Amino acid sequence: MKLIIVCLLLAANVCLAENTNLTIVAKGSPALVLTVPQTAKITLKQEKTEIKTKDMTLYLWAVSPAKTIDEGVAQIANVIVHEVVNFVATTTNTITVAGAVAKHLIGRGVEADDNDPGTADIVVFTTGKAIFAACVHGEANDAVREREPMLSVLKTAKAP
Repeated sequence: MKLIIVCLLLAANVCLAENTNLTIVAKGSPALVLTVPQTAKITLKQEKTEIKTKDMTLYLWAVSPAKTIDEGVAQIANVIVHEVVNFVATTTNTITVAGAVAKHLIGRGVEADDNDPGTADIVVFTTGKAIFAACVHGEANDAVREREPMLSVLKTAKAP
């Protein structure tokens, strides 16, 4: 019996070691904590955080000076302009992120790097400390295959 318990504990530690917490700063202080795969490559570029895994490339921005989700949604085209231009949401769903109402925008645009037509999934959410935008995108329908990995990461979102 002790051996089974030890094995279960070891297995739990291996599972926990596969993920790590990532703290995002907004307005000069910690504002968001996400759990991401330990193997994820994290890159900070000015106000953008890029989380790259084998399943997705997720971009995160603090949307300032937005104070509400609706203000964040209204600014989204300007926020994502270095990734996707001419974004038009064709579907908007209400979801929950970090225990609060969030907006999941699904739509089309043009990739900023090569002007190819593409799709994007964007979630505008809050931790209570700041408004954030999370985005996956790609040519054709690439955003669709990255949607679930993005939403899985966002399910772990919480205030620090």
